[in-house]
Amino acid sequence: MRNRTVGINIRVTVTEKKKVTMLARKCGLSLSEYLRQWALGYEPGGHPPKEVFDVLDKIDEMAESCSVRDGAAINAQTDRLRDLLIGGN
Repeated sequence: MRNRTVGINIRVTVTEKKKVTMLARKCGLSLSEYLRQWALGYEPGGHPPKEVFDVLDKIDEMAESCSVRDGAAINAQTDRLRDLLIGGN
C-alpha cells in the first residue's frame, strides 16, 4: 500500500458531491480512489453484475469434472476473465 499523506482539497456543491459519490459507489471505489483514478488519466468503470461472477463460479465447478489438465486450463481462463472484469491486467 502506498503511503498517502498529502491531501488535495477542492470545493464542490452538495449536488456535485452526491453525483460523484454515487458514481464512485457504482464502480465499487471509494470517493478518493475514484477521483484519484480520474486525475491520473484512468476512466473508472462499474463492475459487472454479481450474476456474471456467479456464472464464472459455475464454470469452475464444471471444470472440476474435467481432466486435471483441462480443468486447470479452464480455471486459469475463468480467473483471467475475473481479473479483466474487475479491471486487472
